[in-house]
Amino acid sequence: MNASPAHELAHAPTARTPHHDPVELVGRWTRVHDGRADRVGVLLRATRAVSAGTQGWEWALRTPDGVVTGTGELSAAPLDAHAPGEARSARRRLRAARADLVEFADPGDPALGEAAEDLDLLELELAAQP
Repeated sequence: MNASPAHELAHAPTARTPHHDPVELVGRWTRVHDGRADRVGVLLRATRAVSAGTQGWEWALRTPDGVVTGTGELSAAPLDAHAPGEARSARRRLRAARADLVEFADPGDPALGEAAEDLDLLELELAAQP
């Protein structure tokens, strides 16, 4: 039995542990928490940013819904098979985006290739995990 009040459990920092260096996760399917929300996608870039005495990150994440960029605090972890809801959601949205692109986009549209590559990468990363 846990003696911690329920309002303290919702904000426990252990939910995103262990901490990973975002630079090491570039090019992989990643769960990013930037202080506002959790997002899932392929981390395109993550660089340390120092401006006016503050430290943080500048990053870009390609999600099934488009590219999201941000600055400031960044907590990142690889997407894994132990989070089946996130993986299922990403897989479903990528398949839907790819189907829409096949039907409506020009055959040479680079977004079609990106959607297919992201889906292949997601499947490969999830299959490679124990």
